[in-house]
Amino acid sequence: MSKISLIVAAALLAAGAAQAQSTTPAQNSVYGEVGYTFVKIKEDTTGVSAKPGALRGIVGWDVNPYLALEAMFATGVSDDTTQGVKFKVSRSYGLYLTPKYAINSDFEVFGRLGYADSKLKLSGGGQSFSGTDSSFSWGLGAKYNFNKQVYGALDYTSYFDKDNLKIDGVTLSVGYRF
Repeated sequence: MSKISLIVAAALLAAGAAQAQSTTPAQNSVYGEVGYTFVKIKEDTTGVSAKPGALRGIVGWDVNPYLALEAMFATGVSDDTTQGVKFKVSRSYGLYLTPKYAINSDFEVFGRLGYADSKLKLSGGGQSFSGTDSSFSWGLGAKYNFNKQVYGALDYTSYFDKDNLKIDGVTLSVGYRF
């Protein structure tokens, strides 16, 4: 009886592994995603904050099942006016190491560690100012695989945190693996 149980258990494990392979994305794949970022800009000394929007794109490469390399570019698509000052993200770009872990064949969690350069534009009272700076950038998120190629993602990323100014955001995106 124990030999039969062992054979059945081995067959079930093999079937489970085959099923996981059919929905798990390929290793060393290149992917791209595009999403809308709900940006928050906050200046700590004055307490002024604004919430403009940005369109963000990411191109990535799965180095192995636990690590990806990513390049990010974002551009502002909406502005926000606070206390008579209009805030807009002109652009942001960055490079990231992205450690990740597949919970199962459909769901993955990831972190993002890298460096981002951002440019803001502020205008109001007949004057305009724009500034560019870069800083360490990090994020946390999750992906849901709809199939082997298409996935949806939700993440929080801190793009800039330096000199009493913080730029971060939550992004809802859709991606495609090539």
